Amino acid sequence: MHNFKKILLTAAVMTLSVPVIANEMKCGNEYIAGDQIEPLLKEQVLKKCGEPSSKDYERWYYEKQGKVLHFNSNGELVTIKDVSED
Repeated sequence: MHNFKKILLTAAVMTLSVPVIANEMKCGNEYIAGDQIEPLLKEQVLKKCGEPSSKDYERWYYEKQGKVLHFNSNGELVTIKDVSED
């Protein structure tokens, strides 16, 4: 039984140390997500993350983080993808 607890604890620690998933991006000390109940607006993303490396219509590229943020026509953040997925 003691080994089972060790395995369970190890699995829990490993789960917590998994890198950020594709639909999230770290901005300073915070994470933003593209699947929030109340989507972030472009202005909020700018405040949290600063200016993107480049913009293309409704896509913002953050080179340092390797992410592309997709906004809808209302300026709401819809998804965050790895650059390689875009």
